[in-house]
Amino acid sequence: MDSLKLYQAAQQVKPAAGHDMLTLAKDLGICVEFADDYKHLLGMYFNKWHHRFIFLNSRLDEDWLPMVLAHEIGHDQLHRELAKTGLQEFELFRMNNRTEYEANAFAAHLLLDSDEVYHYVRAGEDVASISQRMHTNINLMLIKMREMVSLGYDLRLTDTADSHFFKNVRA
Repeated sequence: MDSLKLYQAAQQVKPAAGHDMLTLAKDLGICVEFADDYKHLLGMYFNKWHHRFIFLNSRLDEDWLPMVLAHEIGHDQLHRELAKTGLQEFELFRMNNRTEYEANAFAAHLLLDSDEVYHYVRAGEDVASISQRMHTNINLMLIKMREMVSLGYDLRLTDTADSHFFKNVRA
């Protein structure tokens, strides 16, 4: 799926105000369940018999929860058919898998406003400070900026997202 279609898909479901991903999931008809027994799993999407679920690690903090949930909502909106065979564990920020990249880009478009990101870049802020200001992981910000370049924004990226960083996240 190209960048414009990913952006449009996120805009179709984007909440009018705020980034309350739990409310968005509910509004989309997705049941969100939290589990205490996940050691390394951050989130998982499941779709069976017309019932859609997102299972989340209950130890996700206030910064990670919206990112993981937006990523899983991306799978619901973009890859629902892939999850019909049962539990499907997707890996956040895995860049060498097209399905994962698309869910990451969807999450970036859902959570990060392009005009706000562009404003900070044009003001001379670096990726790390913009990420901190917008309460997001630097890798998700880099994905957002890469997508913005594909959408025609005048940005010059010198960094790339770490495709393995989510393996080091422990909730």
